[in-house]
Amino acid sequence: MMETVAQAIRRLIEFSGLTALDPIEMVIQIIATILLMVVVKVFFWDKITAFIEKRHEIVDQELNEANEQNEEAKQLRSDAKTELSEAKEKARKIIDDAKSQGDDKRRDIINEAKEEAERIRKDARKDLEKEIELARNKMRNEIIDIATELTKKAIQKKISKSVYDKLIDEAIEEVQKQ
Repeated sequence: MMETVAQAIRRLIEFSGLTALDPIEMVIQIIATILLMVVVKVFFWDKITAFIEKRHEIVDQELNEANEQNEEAKQLRSDAKTELSEAKEKARKIIDDAKSQGDDKRRDIINEAKEEAERIRKDARKDLEKEIELARNKMRNEIIDIATELTKKAIQKKISKSVYDKLIDEAIEEVQKQ
């Protein structure tokens, strides 16, 4: 068997044009490589495959965890967007409510101010009417007092009609001055 391998190697060398290679050395190299593979297979192959398999499991586990974390992050991002959207909607609703309440309050204040102004105007009109009535009464009383005084003077002096008219004109001028 070794001889057929050697012949096969020689033919390979001849066809490839590598004539400077020593076939025996090549056979030794091949045998050494085969022996190395057998030693690795017998003594280390199980450990190497176990290590590779364990490493493969670790990498798979890390990939799965990374995928889970990625999905979780996507879900958290989606939840955060939803919460942000809800918060914006709540804020907009609060602002709209505040504006509405402000408008209502403004209308109420304006209506109250109008009502108060109307009440003040009515009260002022009543006060003015009372003052006018008081002034009329006072004027009536003064006119009566003046007429009485003139009548007394007319009776005391037995004055003529022209003097009496003159006295009435003077009394009216006095009242107008006051």
